[in-house]
Amino acid sequence: MDERVRQSLLFDFYGELLNEHQRDVFSASVFDDMSYSELADEFGCSRQAAFDLIRRINQKLEGYEKRLGLVKRFSEAKNKNKEVAELIASAKEYINKSDINSKDKKAISDYIGKIAELSDEVFDDF
Repeated sequence: MDERVRQSLLFDFYGELLNEHQRDVFSASVFDDMSYSELADEFGCSRQAAFDLIRRINQKLEGYEKRLGLVKRFSEAKNKNKEVAELIASAKEYINKSDINSKDKKAISDYIGKIAELSDEVFDDF
């Protein structure tokens, strides 16, 4: 997983566990793509202090992930949801190619569509 994406996910899941200053600095670093020099100017500290703070925040977020595993579970759920979507697409394709009458095809397709919607809702609620 790309480092920026991982940092974004860590922040999304655990950002509220940081204090306001840590959230502001980390958000500026990751989402605004600010360099350490820019962070130093923005937050009134040295470049080294900005570097150290980002490093400590990353360690803190990774520690939360190590204990709680929410990003890992989210990624696994996302992959499973993708598999479900692929299986649904295959099932719809199979139904359309089969010798089932059109009324039954529509009913089966509607059920499969409801399954797809429910799968997306479950994942969105994650």
